[in-house]
Amino acid sequence: MFMVMDEKITNSEMEWSACPAKMHPKRAVFAWLIIVFFGGVIVTTNLILGICMAGVLIATQATFLFSTRFTISEDGLRAKYPIRTKFYAWKQIRRSKFFKEACFMFTRKKPSNLDSWTGMTVFYGENRDEIIAAIKSHLEPEVTR
Repeated sequence: MFMVMDEKITNSEMEWSACPAKMHPKRAVFAWLIIVFFGGVIVTTNLILGICMAGVLIATQATFLFSTRFTISEDGLRAKYPIRTKFYAWKQIRRSKFFKEACFMFTRKKPSNLDSWTGMTVFYGENRDEIIAAIKSHLEPEVTR
């Protein structure tokens, strides 16, 4: 007699870092060139404004340019970005989409224009298969994939 049990990763926590700029160095160089160019153009007219605008450009691209630390635990999924930390409990996640280099977690069941602001991007880094398995094992059964 065999019993079927739900597969769940028993590790209490899984942590990893991912930096999209390291995975795509040409895009990273292009992003830095754009930031330096526009910052330089603005600096020629106003030093303080140029520095501030370069800072704004860097801040808007921080999740791409710098490393992010991800943690999967029994409680939920945490992403520690350079500027902020985002945490979703597993019960909060209503929809997910898995892609080649990252997955996206959403708190809304239906797609919305607010998804890019409220969703969480999870970059896999080097252990793609392990991370996908860990995330899927913690997702609630009613989560749309």
